[in-house]
Amino acid sequence: MALGLVAVAAAAGNALGTTLGAWLRARGPETIITAVLGLALAAALPAAALYGAVTLAVVAAVAGLAQALAKLSLDALIQRDVPEEVRTSAFARSETALQLSWVVGGGLGIVLPLNGTLGLAVAAALVAVAAAATTRGLVRAARRGAPYPRAA
Repeated sequence: MALGLVAVAAAAGNALGTTLGAWLRARGPETIITAVLGLALAAALPAAALYGAVTLAVVAAVAGLAQALAKLSLDALIQRDVPEEVRTSAFARSETALQLSWVVGGGLGIVLPLNGTLGLAVAAALVAVAAAATTRGLVRAARRGAPYPRAA
């Protein structure tokens, strides 16, 4: 029952993210990426402390939403910032990195003991590292005077 609830929540979050992505087209992709990382962290931290079926479903829904919006934002960044002559290569590299992160995440899930609180704490820590790295990159770009980091 709980597994089904988590699967439905993740699918609903993904569908909502895809829908919101079309609606948020005019927003800056950097803002969207930062917001979904913050939202994912805000969902994972309390879920690690209050592990249960409801908090797990909320994390799954937020993860689906964040994944969909972050992917659309990454694609928008590549379209906007990468020169046309290397754009195909940039898309291929981003997709490869995405697939490898799925493999690493799956491997991490296998290696960790079957403890939901620990698993969500590790997930929250990884999201916190990603949020810190993203924020650091955006702050560096702002200090250089660039409105956003430019991909080369």
